[in-house]
Amino acid sequence: MKWNTEYFGFRLLVFVGFCGEVPVALLRKAGGCYDYRRRVVTELVRTGYLKERKFRGERRRVVRSLSLTSRGLNQIQHLSPGRAEQIRARLLAPADGQGDWRRTQRLHRNAACLLLAHQLGARWVPGRRRDDARRKELVYYSAYELNKVCGKDNKSARVSGVLLTPGERYYALYYLGRRNMRWNPETELLFRDQFEQSEAGAGFSYSGSILLGEAWEQAADLVPHALNPRSRLIRFAREDFFYYIAFDENGRRLLRAILDEHCLYQLQQYLLREAHCPVTNEPVYLFPLELLAGFYQLPGERQYHVRPGLGWFFDFQMPAIERLCNTGAELVSLPGSLLAGLDRKEGEWNGS
Repeated sequence: MKWNTEYFGFRLLVFVGFCGEVPVALLRKAGGCYDYRRRVVTELVRTGYLKERKFRGERRRVVRSLSLTSRGLNQIQHLSPGRAEQIRARLLAPADGQGDWRRTQRLHRNAACLLLAHQLGARWVPGRRRDDARRKELVYYSAYELNKVCGKDNKSARVSGVLLTPGERYYALYYLGRRNMRWNPETELLFRDQFEQSEAGAGFSYSGSILLGEAWEQAADLVPHALNPRSRLIRFAREDFFYYIAFDENGRRLLRAILDEHCLYQLQQYLLREAHCPVTNEPVYLFPLELLAGFYQLPGERQYHVRPGLGWFFDFQMPAIERLCNTGAELVSLPGSLLAGLDRKEGEWNGS
């Protein structure tokens, strides 16, 4: 094994060290060749740089979790003493879940959100460079880190982190996996209040919450619960605004449009030109749950308010919206290849 700072094994050790624990399944989201990455993980576990635990998760599904060993930390110290010092400080997460499934599950959610922030190009490594980048670049803070800064450990909040945009807006980030989560609006509001009163959040305004899931079809399960004010799961409140994003390449492309107003403008103009999709203030293909709720009528509900008669969605979103829609609205499908087309037109996407 040839160690250097560009080797995937070293970068994995650093990532696991910052996250505390990382599920092996998350490697599928990291891009590149999964078989190669899995072989590297197997070798790191065999040689004692990583420790692998097995947990019995929901529906008796076996979940494999990776944590950093002292030998792995020594290897990081040898190649990058600064990174090792940051990991020892435990700024983003505790060392591990101490064998407790609920603690480990929380660390897994945090790891998924941190990986997404990294893939979006956000600055997430703690330090002065990240703090100075606020209001200039996309920046990510973990909830664990913010709770330590605020001095109030709001453990009951389900938020995993916060994304700060150059436009002085911020979004709370949640990872759902394949299921819904228990929800207390007051607890989440308390976390946001504490963040806005902290040095990191001063001057930033809340623009919504990003719900990160495994599949677009999951949104069809979220909306009926969200409309029920007595639900103990995620539900609509006056202070909240939810976007649902699947953890895949298309989801990341749409999330960039949510976070960056200029990217959204370019996307809307591109879709208008290529597919004659009309420009609106809040496009439903960004999957805001409050707007998706307009396509769903609760059983026994009397329809007193006006509902949308037309909705434009990408083809990969159509199974979810077709399953949800029971109002007779017309659904128009947009080719998902148009999002890939934006990637090819890099100048249009990033405004350069």
